[in-house]
Amino acid sequence: MSNSRIRAKHVFSAQSLAALILLLLGPAAVAQQPPAPTGFYDGAPYLGQVRDRYVYGDIWARPGLSARDRSMITVAVTQALYATNELRLHMGRALDNGVTQAEISEIIAHTLWYSGFPTGVNAARVAAEVFKARGLPDTPPGASSRQPPVNPELEFPGAFPQTPYLRDLLNEVVYAETWTREELSPRDRSMITVAVGTALGASSEVRYHSGRALDNGVTQAELAEVLYHVAFYAGFSVATNGANVLAEVYKARNLPMGEGRYPAAPYLEELVDGLIDGETWTRTQLSARERSIATIAATLANYQSGELRVQLGRGLDNGLTTQEIAELIAQVTMYSGFPTGVNASMTFVEVLQERGMALP
Repeated sequence: MSNSRIRAKHVFSAQSLAALILLLLGPAAVAQQPPAPTGFYDGAPYLGQVRDRYVYGDIWARPGLSARDRSMITVAVTQALYATNELRLHMGRALDNGVTQAEISEIIAHTLWYSGFPTGVNAARVAAEVFKARGLPDTPPGASSRQPPVNPELEFPGAFPQTPYLRDLLNEVVYAETWTREELSPRDRSMITVAVGTALGASSEVRYHSGRALDNGVTQAELAEVLYHVAFYAGFSVATNGANVLAEVYKARNLPMGEGRYPAAPYLEELVDGLIDGETWTRTQLSARERSIATIAATLANYQSGELRVQLGRGLDNGLTTQEIAELIAQVTMYSGFPTGVNASMTFVEVLQERGMALP
């Protein structure tokens, strides 16, 4: 038996014990888990099981971040991903977890700088619906008006000399204004920004903002929890990428780390070995070959080069031919755009060369 399978068995033994403890504790423990919205999982029942067992039964219950922290992160990430249904659900949950209207408004305004203006417009519309449904004021109480800074100190005076207006926006609006607004603390803003950067696979942003987060009082343990949380809302590929970036930052700062494949976020290894490889990949409803096709398609479409490389190799091991993978790349490209297809083609060439295999 492989080491990963041994780890997976231990993980699930611990999870079974945790489930038993929840049952013994009775309604008080189960009450912390909100009921699934009607109809959300009718088309994919296994997702409902994962939602109950892992998302709420494990991740949301972990003590490393408060419920308020997790709600802020989830609102920001679902805004950034334009995940309107989840965003609506989690704005309501955020209010229940102590996030104020003004803070939700500020999360929207902060996040749009990192995910794009359309995500902010969509999130504002969703917030209006949520506030109205709860009988709350249209304009959040406590929300401050815009106060453009006068002769601010520039954080990045030499940035973007080719596009001076972008430099001015970065310095005078994003940092001198948005980051200094009092609706959210620097710690809150840092956690939100790391979460959004992770969700979008923006490694350079994660690299800079994880360092800034440490300076703003976010602990290493809290940053790891951010990644575990984001994994279930944006995918494990972006979370493992974020963990690798965090490890670089910690190494540069001579900070301690754990062990294993993801030393900056060790629990990710348990989740990947247990939930992904130990459970999902072994389910009999799809063959390993079919799961490889689906996984290559998803990582290709999301431009997740590192994970795509791994899954291309796994696809070959699971019986896909080079011609089939080449055809898969062409098929998905028609729906995800030529940049993703070109990246996948180049990545596939590298995989084949490493294995000494002929091109298709």
